[in-house]
This record gives sequence, C-alpha cells and structure tokens, in this order.
Amino acid sequence: ALKVSSVNLYAVANAKAHRTFKFEAVHLEPPALIFRRGQEFVFDVNFSDRTYSEMADKLRVLMFYEDETKLRTARGGAWLTNQQEELDDMENWSLRLVSKEGKSIKLKMRTPINCPIGSWKMTIKTSLKSTIGSNTYEHPESIFILLNPWHEEDEVYMPETHLLEEYVMNDIGKVYTGTKGRHWLFGQFEAHILPACRKLLKDSGLSFNDKGDPVQLARMFSKMVNSNDDDGILTGNWSGYYFDGTSPSMWTGSSPILKEYLENGGGVKYGQCWVFAAVTCTVCRALGMPARVVTNLNSAHDTDSTLTIDKFFTADGDVDEAADSVWNFHVWNDVWMARRDLPHGYGGWQAIDATPQEHSEGVFQCGPASVEAIKRGEVGYLYDMPFILAEVNADLIDWQEDEEALLGYKKIKTNSTHVGQKLLTKKPHIFDPCGDRDKDDVMSDYKDPEGTKEERLSLLRAAFKCGDKACEYFEVDKAREIEEIKFAIHDVGTIFIGKGFTLALDMENTVDEKRTVQIALTLWSIYYTGVKGHTVKKVCETIEIPPKEKKQLKVEVTLEEYLGKLVEFSLLKTHLIATVEETKQTWAGENEFQITKPSLTIETEGNLELDKPGKLLFIFTNPLKKKLTECQLAFECTGLAKYQQIPFRDTLPEETIKIETPVTPTSKGKLALVAIFYSKELHEILGSATIDVA
Repeated sequence: ALKVSSVNLYAVANAKAHRTFKFEAVHLEPPALIFRRGQEFVFDVNFSDRTYSEMADKLRVLMFYEDETKLRTARGGAWLTNQQEELDDMENWSLRLVSKEGKSIKLKMRTPINCPIGSWKMTIKTSLKSTIGSNTYEHPESIFILLNPWHEEDEVYMPETHLLEEYVMNDIGKVYTGTKGRHWLFGQFEAHILPACRKLLKDSGLSFNDKGDPVQLARMFSKMVNSNDDDGILTGNWSGYYFDGTSPSMWTGSSPILKEYLENGGGVKYGQCWVFAAVTCTVCRALGMPARVVTNLNSAHDTDSTLTIDKFFTADGDVDEAADSVWNFHVWNDVWMARRDLPHGYGGWQAIDATPQEHSEGVFQCGPASVEAIKRGEVGYLYDMPFILAEVNADLIDWQEDEEALLGYKKIKTNSTHVGQKLLTKKPHIFDPCGDRDKDDVMSDYKDPEGTKEERLSLLRAAFKCGDKACEYFEVDKAREIEEIKFAIHDVGTIFIGKGFTLALDMENTVDEKRTVQIALTLWSIYYTGVKGHTVKKVCETIEIPPKEKKQLKVEVTLEEYLGKLVEFSLLKTHLIATVEETKQTWAGENEFQITKPSLTIETEGNLELDKPGKLLFIFTNPLKKKLTECQLAFECTGLAKYQQIPFRDTLPEETIKIETPVTPTSKGKLALVAIFYSKELHEILGSATIDVA
C-alpha cells in the first residue's frame, strides 16, 4: 500500500477562501488550520514510494473529534472518489480527486453543513484493492471547524451577507451602558481566542451532535460565559467591592478575560451584564455565529411570570421590598440563526443572555428566544420567552394596601411605557469614536410602538399564555378615585459632576376648593440593576394649594450631599409619593438620571510608525475641588498594546494630568484604542481614539 510522507493543507490559501484569514493564528508558524463547515478545502497528499493509481489504490480520510475522552472512533471521513465534479452532498463528508502530479495528489474535502464545530484531527489510510492491510498517516496539526454564515444551507446563514462584515468580522464595537456607548475590543481573531473557545466547548457538557446545532450552542454560550454552574468564564459581582479582581468597569475588551480563562480556568473576576454580553459576542463571532450586543433601557426583571413589575406600598405610603425590579439598563445578545425547532417564521435574531439572573432548566442560562415570537407575544416556544418579553414590555404597576380590595391591595397606577424605552446596538458599517452616528435603536424588532393596538394585543396574548396569575394582574381594574390634583415631575436636565442641581414637582389643583398635599421625596444613588446604593436626601412636606392654582415643590441638592454617595455609573433616582388629605387621592412617581463626567483625551507624541517606539498621552482634568486617590489607568489597543493597568499618583483638586506610556506598534493602519481612568472618588472616566500607524 502507498505510504503517505506528508500532507499540505494550504492553511493560508484555504483561510482566504473560508474567510478566516484575519485569525492571527493563521499567520503563525506553523499556521493554524481554520475552516468553515459545508465548504470545500483543498490539500495535497504526498507519497514516499510511488504515484497514486486509481485502478490499484484505495484512500480514505478519517476525521476524529478532539477532546472526546470516552470515544476514539472516527466521527467523520470519506473514501476518495475519482470524480472531478464539485461535491454536492451537504449532509455527509465527501472527498474528491482534483489532480495528480508525480508522487502527489491534490484533493478537495467538504465537511457536512451540520458538522460539529471545534478541533478535529485528520488520519489518512491507504490500501490496495487487491490485498488486505493498510498504512496509516496521522496529520500532526489540528483542524478547527467553524460555523459558516455565508453558506445558505448552514442554519446560521444570514441572507444579507454584507451584514456579516459587522456581525462576524468586526472585532471592534460599542457596548451601551445606558445611552452612552463605550468602545469594546471584541478581539475574536487574536491567537488565544479559538483555544479558549475549544476549552469552552470541551467543558460545556454538550453532546457531539449538539456541538453542530446553533440552537444548543447559543444556549450553551449563555450558560458557560457565567461561572455560576459549570466553572464558566466570568464571575459576576454587583457588590461594589472588587479588591481581589478587576472591576467590571475597568475591562476594555474580551481578550484579557478569555486569556485568563484559558490559562487559569473559569471564574475570571469580575463581570456585570455588559461584560458578559461582550464576551459572549466575542465567542459567537469567533465561532462563526452572527452576533450583536444590545442594551435595553429600563429593563424589567419579572420573577413571577406575570409580565408586570409590581411595587407595593403600605397604607402609610412606605415601599415594601419586592422581588420584581427594573434595571436602568441591561445588556444581552442577539444571535442569528434559523429555528428549525419552531414553526416557520421565527428564525432570524434570537435573544440569549449570559448574565446569571434566573434559573432555566435548573441552571443559569437564558435563550435562545425568537425575537419575532417575542414581538408577536408567542411566549409558548423555547426558550425562556416570558422572561425576555417582560424585560422589554412589562407593565409597571403600583399597588397600595387596601383591606377591601380583592387582592388585599388596590392598583393605584399603571405605566405601560416605562419598560423597554430603547434597545441600543451599534449600527453596521459605521464607527463613530466620539459621537452617536453609529447608535441604532432596534426596539422595533422586539415590539410594536408603545400604546398601539398591536403592542397591547401582543402583551395580552402573552399574558394569557403565562397563566392565571398574569391574567389576574392585567384584569384588575385600577382603583377608581378622583384625580383632582395633577402632578408632574420636572426633568433635571444635564448635571455635570461637581455641580448641584434642583428637583421639582409641579402640582395643579383643578377644583374650586383648597387641597392639602402630603409629599414624601427620597433621592437615592442606585446601581444600574435598580438596587439602591445610598440615600442622598429625604424630604417630607405638606403643601396647601388654593382653588384652581398651581404650586411647586423645589428641593436643592448640593455637591457635598451627593458626591460621597455615588456608586458605579453615577445614577440617581428620585421617588415621590403624594397623598391628598381631603380625598385620599394617592399618586406615585419617580425619575432617574445620570451625573455627567468629563472624558479622557488621548493623543500620540508625533506620528506612530510600525515597529518603532512611540508614546501615548492620556490627558484628564479633575473637575472636583478635592483630591482623587487610588488612581489607575487601563487601556488596550489591538496591534498597539495589550491590556494594561497602570497605577497613578493622587490627582490634586482641579489639576490637569498627563500620563505618558511607551508603545511599539505591531500593526499598520487605523487602530482603535480604548482607555478608562479610575479613582476612589471618581469612577469610569472613559476615552477612546483612532490611532494612525504608518
């Protein structure tokens, strides 16, 4: 039988054909073999003894899936056929002869369109047709098979293939933490990313076949990016204390997180929702699943599947703690795939959420949930549809203790427009480092415009499918009461750190008699999850309003009152509850806003050139009349600087500082740099820039 001396798998040429050329590992030595499923790859087989004869020789390629500890039999492979035509069998492995030259043959092999992704090993067996016995050649290098969103028969195929430049190939993006976008370096092509993905696949517990199923892969990503159940990538921490790890706000990209996961195992410290979503996006794009990061403004967390967020007040107006909550923002992912497990029409974008919030099938995972099904209120389909629908479209209901009410509480206020105000993501093909031209609101993918007949019918349809409790909550009429006093909270506008501000409540008496209003106002700092941070100010006042007149409650808040109480993202929330003494009319209202902080300026000292030392300059002015302590700078730029954290001295009141750091560019062109300045007194001063390298 023939003896194989070597195999040339044309790593670079195949990478260009398979759109994997951007992976760093393809350009290392030896070059990595990274191919997409369902697509032919070409390779040479070289023999040591003689030429290949179609009449006398048999040749078989066997493919073994790596990381299977129990099974060492081939999971794929094909006999060489001598046909010259293209391979059209998409369900099976196939192999054909392209040409012969001397002691070499050129072959083309196609993997099945549902081939499990991950690391494979190739073995070639040769034998004679006339005798028993064979020779075996084991190729030393692994082949990494990815999903193929450019192939129309792959379940992750995206018909608008130009969008794949954004949702698979773009390694730079924006993640919205509120309305403001922060740059994120996804870095899916860096050399250690696919090895980290291989570890993820190995540790996931997915069956061999499920590793080829995008639905099961996406669900696994939502489980394995958090470390709660399976020693996954990231540990969540919302405590505000990160002394034994990295603050979630200090990460600038996914690369250092996945590098630490690969080298040290799961439980990288620490993540919050935008970090979980950004790392998930990196994993998806690396493995060929189109993905985007989406941020829901005013995101509901419905714990009891009523599709409502319920706030309960005592008879005296105090707030009872409730399991339901509204996060100022929450970040998850949309991934693109066909849903052959669902009725026709529910493919396309699917929501997955790697932030550990609620159990699904016993572990912290969420999705994939069809975005189109969410929009239609069809919550009976897999997976986790009611929870995600509530995140974007739950009604807020305020209840007050009432012994005569059917449920023991009367409904005093319903707000059907507060939840899911915007769903922000980065627009394809645009990158605006300093502005909002690349901001895209895709909430219309998830729901019809608020208040329309279609939107209300969708929510009611979902409520009926969620069971009796949801129906009961939607059918309880608002307690009928006379609304003689009209209330309106003033918008506080833009508040710059270092300045005071004013809270104001307008009241109008619409009747011909005097009315007395008791008002309780509380101002808190809050985490983006809606959890209270610290109480900044409490005010209780009684105001008399003459007939047909207007009055205003004004509360001044000074810098000294709020500065030491701020938590991450500098979010504040005002809550007011008012009761009219004469009629017992009750009104509740709230307003959330964010303190605006300065940005970090980034410059270079002169022009930067490839492989030549240069300098980066980070410039920042302290806006406070107090010293900043425990200062740190973190920055990252693919092709210029790996992720770094640099301690810095205390910054004096109102001082302008300049931090210099040496760099040596390893890539040419326009490079995206992301930086964060952090201090004990002033968190998350963000900066980004496009750096030109000649």
